[in-house]
Amino acid sequence: MGIKTSTKFQNGYYGTFELKDGKFKFRPLGKLPVLEEILECIEDGNVYLKLSTTYCDSQKIALVQKGDLGDSQTLKYLANQGFDVTTKLTAHFIDAIRLQEEAKEISGTIPTAVYESLGWADPPYVDPSTGQTLRRLYYRSHKLLGTRRPHKYLGPYDITPDGDFDQWRQLMIDDVIPYPTLQLVLVAALSAVVVGLLAIAIPIENPIVHLNLPSGKGKSTAGYLAASTAGKPFEGTRTVIDKNGKAVEKQSLYQSWGATSNAMITSQAGNRGVVTVLNELGKSLSKDMTRLIFDLSEGSDKKRLNTDLKARISKGYSTTFISTGESSLLEKCNTKLEGLAVRIMEVSTPLTKDAEHANRLKEGCSTNYGFAAPKLAQFIIRNGGVEYVLPKYKSWVNKLRARFPKGPSKDRFVEKFAALFATTAEIATDALGLPFDLEGLLAFLEEYDREHGSERNTSATSYDLIIQACRSQMHKFYVRNDKSLPKARSATSLTATPTQECWGRITSMAKEHTDGRIIVQEFEIRKIILEKLLKDQGYSNKSTCIAAWREAGVIDVEDATHPCRSRKIDPDAPRGASEDVYVLRVFASDEEAAEIRAEKQREANGAGKHQLKLTKRNLLLDDDSKGGENRA
Repeated sequence: MGIKTSTKFQNGYYGTFELKDGKFKFRPLGKLPVLEEILECIEDGNVYLKLSTTYCDSQKIALVQKGDLGDSQTLKYLANQGFDVTTKLTAHFIDAIRLQEEAKEISGTIPTAVYESLGWADPPYVDPSTGQTLRRLYYRSHKLLGTRRPHKYLGPYDITPDGDFDQWRQLMIDDVIPYPTLQLVLVAALSAVVVGLLAIAIPIENPIVHLNLPSGKGKSTAGYLAASTAGKPFEGTRTVIDKNGKAVEKQSLYQSWGATSNAMITSQAGNRGVVTVLNELGKSLSKDMTRLIFDLSEGSDKKRLNTDLKARISKGYSTTFISTGESSLLEKCNTKLEGLAVRIMEVSTPLTKDAEHANRLKEGCSTNYGFAAPKLAQFIIRNGGVEYVLPKYKSWVNKLRARFPKGPSKDRFVEKFAALFATTAEIATDALGLPFDLEGLLAFLEEYDREHGSERNTSATSYDLIIQACRSQMHKFYVRNDKSLPKARSATSLTATPTQECWGRITSMAKEHTDGRIIVQEFEIRKIILEKLLKDQGYSNKSTCIAAWREAGVIDVEDATHPCRSRKIDPDAPRGASEDVYVLRVFASDEEAAEIRAEKQREANGAGKHQLKLTKRNLLLDDDSKGGENRA
């Protein structure tokens, strides 16, 4: 049964048939809006209509959502584009489009699948033979991978491959893989495909690799390399001509830290497996990047209102971020949290060999690009998707947990970076024909973890900052020497008194701790002073810091629930005038400890010789007295 309407179209016009002089004659009402194509968005299921008309010998194209056809704003938009529609003609205008829809359906025309987001999607569908709801895995790049259905990418990025894949591949073999840091960048960029896929099955955060290097060390070249895996690397925007001959603005995956936080997060919404490069940290407008780093890592889009003042559906994202800058990304975060440190891998190792190497790599990535990520995704789909990748990832997690050095956040580093990169390199070796140096990559990651593992325990490193802050304000402490200090190191019992406000007392000593280490100083810091220092340094969780200090043995506590000690700070204060202080210990290095033990041993030996002389003298005196008695 067809659509019941009086609207018809003929000779490029829509209108109605009227009876005149005993005959039905076509009465045109306006130029026909030609339904060029029916589009169905695979992300939300919405149907879009691609319409065209001729206005002043120029073809006009418009894309509208089907449900908005009767909306006054949509009709106004179409009229402004040159379509022949007025308020009185709205019903006939819409029916003319509906008739063409029906004709396409009768002819068996399948709607073209379209999408605006990038990366993986697994929308549900109903199996017509069983009626069972299943899920189909797609990868959204310049085309929809995983199906033969017609498809179009309508998003803002320039990701259509160009150049020659074999030339790009040879460039990787010659100028990237032999250089450990560049190989890491390449693997990290490709890992976005793996992150997006794993996020379908397990909770996984977005890794952030920050290249922290001075100018001229290959940061922008590395950014071009990373972006070239999935699209065209360039700065800013560029104008391209689409299939309809219309000039459109396109963006690159090579982006800038200079955008606002909201703009950066919004641009990522729906990205499920395509790398993003954030270039030049110095351009960031943010004074404190703590919240932004958490948002980027967690893949959380901010909830906002749409034009109807209704909560817009929040789109998350799962990808890998490659960041560049001449300063530390962590230092841009005013709050020192361990959760931040484990989310960022900061690399300061030189990237390119020289200027010629950098230019060759940058030019090659600007000429040949966009092939690697789609090929990697296609390979994964053919081999089973999640069921193919997830076991490999879990296997690498177990292997690397056993291999990497012990540390407070080793497991997080292995799961978030090392195992992910190893999984990516293993799969990409077969998918892209790239001879990755997997053992070299693991050695690089293992060395990085060995060097930076302790830095990720920010609660423990807060101790160093507190001690440094106190030493820079020595004039605010009473300073004294303990009796346990060897004579060669000791001076008077009280060597200094505060000249301004009193922060506490510093005592030098040489006292052996229960674990065998030698304590050389104790900082007795007034409670209010230490808590202010922690806050000023950006450590918002005092309890976490103290727990880490207690575990490391650098704080003298009564018990787990009482971190303070009661001490008398001012030597001139009356007896019993004690107060709550935090007692932080400073331990001797191995060399210092050996020297102190040697000094103590020498003193002990000296005291022993003196005691021996006294004993001999007493013995002689005893002999003399006995001899006198005998003589008497």
